[in-house]
Amino acid sequence: MTAQQRRGLTAWRACSAGLLAAACVAWSAVPLAGTGGIGTVLVVAAAGCAALGTLRLLVGAPAAHPDYLNPVARAGQVVADLARAASWAEGVVVTVLVLEALHHSPPWHTGVLGAALLAYLLAVHLGESRARLAVLRPQVPLLAAGLGLLVLAVGAAVLPTATGSAADLIAVLAAIAAVAVGALALRV
Repeated sequence: MTAQQRRGLTAWRACSAGLLAAACVAWSAVPLAGTGGIGTVLVVAAAGCAALGTLRLLVGAPAAHPDYLNPVARAGQVVADLARAASWAEGVVVTVLVLEALHHSPPWHTGVLGAALLAYLLAVHLGESRARLAVLRPQVPLLAAGLGLLVLAVGAAVLPTATGSAADLIAVLAAIAAVAVGALALRV
């Protein structure tokens, strides 16, 4: 792979992670009404973390720079160092989850957000490590089990709180799935 192809792949991964982050922020912010000023602050913080996280993926690892840089290059270096300074993906996840908790969303809304956050974190991991998608192949059973547990949790939250045959069935399936996920995790 040539250097230009690597740069193109890096830009594509950064853009896909940035789009996933933007989708997660927008999804968790709707509806923003009723959250007060804290909701607006969290949306701005989440958007800032998403932008800086995308910039972090674009600038990559720090390069050796000379002792003297012109003011424009020095300002660019400062911005790049700021982007590398923190793990912005965790900031996106935390602010998005707090935003989601601020308003009453239906369970399926939160489930979709959970799946989107998982996709975002995988995109960030692949972008930071510069690894191929095949590196995740050993984790496919765990990812599938985790998504299955997410679906079961959403299904359990949708059911009425009264006990009954459907609720008992979901509880048994969730227990079996949790044991299966634990067995998969111990193998790895």
